[in-house]
Amino acid sequence: MEPEARTAARPRSADEHAERAAELGLVEGTPEWAEWVKDYYRDVESYDWVDVADRFLGLEAIFHRNRAWVVRRLARKYGSAPFLDAGCGTGLNLRHLPPGSTGIDINPRNVAIVERRLPGYNVVLGDIEAMPFDDGSFATVVCTEVLEHVPDPPNAIAEIRRVLRPGGVFIGSTPARSPIWRLRFLSSTCPHDEPFHNEYSTRELGAMLTDFEVAKLGYSVFRSNVLFVVRRPS
Repeated sequence: MEPEARTAARPRSADEHAERAAELGLVEGTPEWAEWVKDYYRDVESYDWVDVADRFLGLEAIFHRNRAWVVRRLARKYGSAPFLDAGCGTGLNLRHLPPGSTGIDINPRNVAIVERRLPGYNVVLGDIEAMPFDDGSFATVVCTEVLEHVPDPPNAIAEIRRVLRPGGVFIGSTPARSPIWRLRFLSSTCPHDEPFHNEYSTRELGAMLTDFEVAKLGYSVFRSNVLFVVRRPS
């Protein structure tokens, strides 16, 4: 399918995304559908997590600030350099990792922002399902609130395992299956036009992490998120 056909008249909600995909003959789970989903992040998404959190713009700022605090705590306890922030966005977590750490994001606008905002860090434009890094490049990978947007989360997790050193640590989080996410639309900064926003139970997420040794897997305080720390076997 031509890029113009995938990006023309982008939908304004998850339901409209599903309808538009059906109109285009895109079947969920196929490579064509996956690329169409990724085109949203490549060509459309415009959201600055750092700005929302630091300026307290909308209700989601509370969540972003807490997420950054949790990542700092877990990275200090379990992580070691070199670090990779997979799906780094505009640097919400990356800025709290040691200077010289690396971020990767599929959105070129995010990459440009990080390059300006964090000159002491490395940032790469790329897809976390096919990362341009050698095997075993990192001791710690951070990936928070990203997997729920990825067309093939198990594939992304396999890529993260590949770029981790034996014994390396994977720190992450996803939305939990919680009624709180039904109220997400109330936040003035919520990106209503994203293709989907999946939620997981600890059992579902644990089933995708079976190739790792689990150090921590549980719910956040208000059960809004699943948090995990796992290790690639040595």
